[in-house]
Amino acid sequence: MRTLLKILLGSLLLVLIVALGTEVVALHRIAPALTAQTAPVVVRKSTTAPVPPKTVRPVATHRPPSKLRKTALPIHHKAPAN
Repeated sequence: MRTLLKILLGSLLLVLIVALGTEVVALHRIAPALTAQTAPVVVRKSTTAPVPPKTVRPVATHRPPSKLRKTALPIHHKAPAN
């Protein structure tokens, strides 16, 4: 039981060290970007830009069903009532 407790505490300490190390590395990666004094970039929409062309698609027309289609449908008859 005592060995299991030592293994558990050792693994928790190792996880804590790894998590702390990753946080330190992440903070050091962000730090140079925060200290750089660059001018902000302003993006404006051009008023002279051409309007993109609109796409025109043909409208599907409704066709009446053909005679062949009507005859191909199965005919259901009701059974006569007794």
